Formats: sequence, structure tokens, C-alpha cells
Amino acid sequence: MNIGDRLEAIGKLVLVGCVLADIGTDHAYLPVWLLEQGKITSAIAGDIAEGPCLAAKNTVSMHGMKGKVEVRLGSGLKVLQADEAECIAIAGMGASTMIEILMADMSLAVVAKRLVLQPMAGAASLRKWLCQNGWCIVAEDLVADGRHLYEIIAAERGESPSFSEAEYEIGPKLIADKHPLLTRQFARQIGSYKKLLSNMGKSQQARESTKYLAWEKLVQELEALADACNCK
Repeated sequence: MNIGDRLEAIGKLVLVGCVLADIGTDHAYLPVWLLEQGKITSAIAGDIAEGPCLAAKNTVSMHGMKGKVEVRLGSGLKVLQADEAECIAIAGMGASTMIEILMADMSLAVVAKRLVLQPMAGAASLRKWLCQNGWCIVAEDLVADGRHLYEIIAAERGESPSFSEAEYEIGPKLIADKHPLLTRQFARQIGSYKKLLSNMGKSQQARESTKYLAWEKLVQELEALADACNCK
């Protein structure tokens, strides 16, 4: 099965030999592919909608994984029982939705050995929330797809170091590992905030707002960090 670079990168951060919970599974491509690779022992594929669950069941059946992947209809982690999944993957949704899912069932989230998260937007807020709520970022990856960069975060329970706002924006492990796409990550984040500032700068009132001043400071911090990382 060919699942594409994004899902493969997510799969690489899943723990070897684990029981995986793939939340928001859609077609269940990730758990089926990981089983074909022999990386996981079994999986629970959960989705909130009936359509994706039917698609997931079809994928599972087509690839002969009926005894290995259980498809469950339900919201977020509510498809799980206590201590049922050692690794939880959530991909393809916004960071705020991921945080809501984790907060809604913290007792289930905290017992997993690892979270593997791929937010479509808001990765900085997700990193910050994880670090402030008892998780430590243990690995990160970037995957390029045309003009888009997908950010993937692996987190485990533990005390987190203190990071700056700029480090949350870029990704502390991406910085530490000198990821090959780090320069592109800096350019994207700095460019995005500069565009926001440019639009806001057309209004005197906006230029004096707390948000404008905070973003202006963040751009300065990002540029300084990019210089320190030789990424300009």
C-alpha cells in the first residue's frame, strides 16, 4: 500500500510493537500500512462519522486485516477504554480540535506511552499546550508537499524544558536536529507573521493593539533565532 509521504512520516514516529489508536482514521490507511510493515501488533481505528468508518472497514477488509484493526464509531478518545492503546495518533485536523479531543478524555490520553500528532494548523499552540500539560516533545518531523509543510509532533509524558515563543513556532526538536527543511520552516513562519503585520499596519488602531505588538516582537525573535540557526 502506498500511503504518501505525510502518513509515512507519521507512521515512522509510532512506537514499534504497540497497539495503535488512530483517531479520525478516515480510510484507516495508517494502521493498515503499519500492520503491513510489521511495526504495530494491532489497531483501533476511530472516527466520528459513519462514512469514514465504512471506508475504513472496506480498507481493513481489502487488505486482510479484519482480526488486526477494529473500526469504531465515536467522538475522539471516547472510542477507547482505559489502557487499551499504547500509542495515539491524531492527524489531519486543527490544533485546537486536537487539544479539545485530548482535554475531553485526559484520563485516557495520559496513560498512552506516546502521542503522534499532525496538526493542519496551529502547531505552535499545540506544542505549548502539550508542554504545559505534562508532555515532553520527543521527536518532530516536517514533510513538504508542494508549497505546504506538514508538521508532525511526537510527545510522551514527562517534564518539558522551557521554550521561547519562537521555539514553539518553529519546533524545538526540529531546531535541535537541524532538520533539512528548517530554513523553509523559518521562512514560512516569518513570512506569515509579516503578512499579518502588513495587513494590520494599514490601521493606526491595529498598529497600537496588543496583538500587533506581540506579533512584531515574535517576528524579531524568529529572525534572531533563524540567524542563530544559520537559517536565513
